[in-house]
Amino acid sequence: MKSRSRLEKDEERLATSEALLRKSLLEVLPSVIENGGLMFVNSKYDSHDLRRHQRGGEAEFFLELALACLDLRKHLGLSLEGSVAQLYIEACEESSGSAPHRRGPRKLAAALLQGLQ
Repeated sequence: MKSRSRLEKDEERLATSEALLRKSLLEVLPSVIENGGLMFVNSKYDSHDLRRHQRGGEAEFFLELALACLDLRKHLGLSLEGSVAQLYIEACEESSGSAPHRRGPRKLAAALLQGLQ
């Protein structure tokens, strides 16, 4: 039996990570749509200068997983456009932006959920 190449391992790791990110987002987004929350506020995208304990661990989990997926996609030469990680990061960017009519967490969550389906 041949050992798998590094490329195959990275592709498998990406598939596993993206599946986890998608599954986790699909589980959480309905609650955010209903109740709001700080799902898109994390250590990288925080226009409110919240303290670490105020942001919560869930948003950090999503951020770290999304950034890891984007790094793997770049490493493998794959497009970032339309990937689950890119969609999440775009929502975080909009949430932390200064546009006066940016969407709030409920609308961002609804748009992200629609993008994932």
